[in-house]
Order: sequence, then structure tokens, then C-alpha cells
Amino acid sequence: MNKYLKSIGLTAFSIVLGSLGTASFANAKTQISIGSCPVGCTAYTWSAGIADVINRNVSEVNVTAEETKGYVANVKLLNSGDLEVSMATTLSSYGAYVAKGAYAGGKPGQILSWLSIAPVAMHVITLEGGPVNSLADLKGKRVGMGQPGGVSMLDADAMMEQLGLTPGTDFKDFRVKLGNMANMLADGNLDAALWNGSFPLPPVIKLGAKKKVKLLPISDAFFADIQKKYPPYFRISIPAGTYKGIDTATPSYGLGNALVIHAKVSEDIVYKMTKAIMENLDHLKTVHPAFGRVNKNTVLNGFGAPLHPGALRYYREINLPGIEEFVKRTSN
Repeated sequence: MNKYLKSIGLTAFSIVLGSLGTASFANAKTQISIGSCPVGCTAYTWSAGIADVINRNVSEVNVTAEETKGYVANVKLLNSGDLEVSMATTLSSYGAYVAKGAYAGGKPGQILSWLSIAPVAMHVITLEGGPVNSLADLKGKRVGMGQPGGVSMLDADAMMEQLGLTPGTDFKDFRVKLGNMANMLADGNLDAALWNGSFPLPPVIKLGAKKKVKLLPISDAFFADIQKKYPPYFRISIPAGTYKGIDTATPSYGLGNALVIHAKVSEDIVYKMTKAIMENLDHLKTVHPAFGRVNKNTVLNGFGAPLHPGALRYYREINLPGIEEFVKRTSN
């Protein structure tokens, strides 16, 4: 275990997860560490629940949820071999797989796709009556991009790059957290904020209680262009009624909040872990409601890197919809 990781016990989850029975790790042969995020965040809850389910169903492993600094750190730790599994967005994991962008210089091909859990959607947040009414209007404006080290900032940079806009030259960028961006919009110190996250976003709900929030739609043409450069993006809409006063769906694009895995983990173990997760989704949704939306039609959402052979073996076994098309697309 890497010295920068803090191993987290699963005692706090024993009451919720107790119905699965008593685990015994006496014969565990393989240690699997899942990188998540600081304790208390959603990805930690997911990771802890998954670890418990696997431990109770796969005797060959001992899986632990690890507290980390977040997704960007996870992918770097996974790439360096200090983790076997991590939570990540499908864009950051794809970048590490091809060793480009923030992960240039790393060894390509080490981080493989495993299981997508929940989507995130790109939000272009403005206010009614403000100066930004289209993506083209972002030029020359004050734009919130998210905080350094956060994965959403990478998506904001990708969007502005696709628009041909350079920070500091074509627009003034503010690299702060979403809560700060919402406050700056309310105070008139920001013209727009970009954030790729799971909806609804609490700071945007709070902003909507004070101001008339507007979300800019993403056109089919823009999506097609950005997906060519970043294959993990997929089309998604933010549903009507998600935010106060926005009564129609907002076309956008997004990524998957996903489990990704190091290629060094054995095929047989990954097959058994995948089977354990997929056969215990009904229980996992009592740990977090996001698992109630995981099914055969969602587990590949957002992935651009190939599947781990163990996951691929299980998905083929259950005739996962679109699996052969996925293999063909990610093998190029």
C-alpha cells in the first residue's frame, strides 16, 4: 500500500451491509485497493460498498477502499501501480490509457475499463438577462473553470479549446470550486461557469433560489466535434425540472463516474469481482441509490479504453447489449 494512501476499514458499513453474511479473509491471496476520494464523499461510499460485496463473494481477494485526494490522484496512483482499482471519470482514465494530456509521459495501456456507475453532465451555467446566451458568447467573458486538481477543470479546458478560446487571451478564467463560482455568478463577478458533474448540483440549486439560472444547450455539431478528439464523451440531457425555472431538457454531453482497473490484475479475479458486483446490485442500491440505475445498458457508458479481459469475459457471458460493437470501437 502506498504511503500516501490511508486504508479505510468497512466497520461503519457493517450494519447496512450485514445482510450479505460474514466475510472471512483467512485464505485471501490477492490484495486489491480501490482509490476513492476523501471519506464522506460519494465515491468513497461506492468504493466501500463494492469492496464489501466482493469480499463476501470472492474468496481469493481482500479488497479495501482507500481514502485519496480524489480522481486525478487516483489515476496517477493507479498508473504507477500503487492501486489496483480506482474511481475515475472515463475521460481521465482514457487519457491515462493513451498517456496523453495530464498523463503524458506515463506508460500507455495500463489502465483498463471496468464498470461505469453514474453519469456526469457538462453544465454551462449562466443567468437570465446576462451577456452569455450561446457558447460563442464565452469569448471575452469571465468564465469559471473549476479548481486546479479537479477533473471538471479538465473538461472545461477541453470545451474552451474546442471553441478555439485561449485562457487569459480570449477570456478571463477563474479556477475555483463550484460553490465559489455560484457565489460569483450571484454577485455579478462571473459571466458563466463550466462544471461537469452529477445532477442536480447543490450549488446551482442554491443559486437558483436567488437568481434565474440558465443552462446553455450543446449542439449536435459541437458534440460531434469534441467527441472526435475525446471519445469517452457521450450524449446526455439534463432533465427538465432539474433546476428551478428550467422546464425543458438541456442537451449536453457527459462522462461516466466509473471503476477502472490496472491491467496487471488477473483475468480470473476480475471476472469473479465483476460477477459479484453485477449479481448484488439490488443490495448495493441500499448502500447508495446510484447502484439502482446500474444495469446492462449502462455499465459501458463513457468508456474509451478497452475492457479488462476479465470484465469482457463476464459481459460476453451475460450477452451485454452492444458488447461486440464496444470491443470493435475500443480496439482501434
